[in-house]
Amino acid sequence: MHRFKRSKPRITLLESDQPPTPTSIDTKIALNNGTSVAIEATNESLQASKTIPTPSLSEIIDQRTKENSRLRHELAYEQSKQGVSLSTLEKVGRSVAEIGHTLREHKMLEAVIDRDFGKIGTSEEVE
Repeated sequence: MHRFKRSKPRITLLESDQPPTPTSIDTKIALNNGTSVAIEATNESLQASKTIPTPSLSEIIDQRTKENSRLRHELAYEQSKQGVSLSTLEKVGRSVAEIGHTLREHKMLEAVIDRDFGKIGTSEEVE
């Protein structure tokens, strides 16, 4: 019996427990109000996150209500698009079925014509 050798793990561990230092792409991300692991791990970002005030209950309710409204609007939009897509798919399916039927009918009629003309050409001489 053949034995397989176990390969060494491909995961390489980082040599440092320190967070990654921001690179030039991280700087571009930060300039566009984006974030990355390296950006979030900077001292400035960590300190800023500690000083963010906790919103009041009414502010949280207001934020969640706005988010809920936005999500409901997005859901209605996606459902409308889905309805149109399903309708189009159904119409295309019917068209494909009709084209298939037409092609089968065409082949059948060609076979009849070939058979009929084949009989004339072999059994009777055309005058």
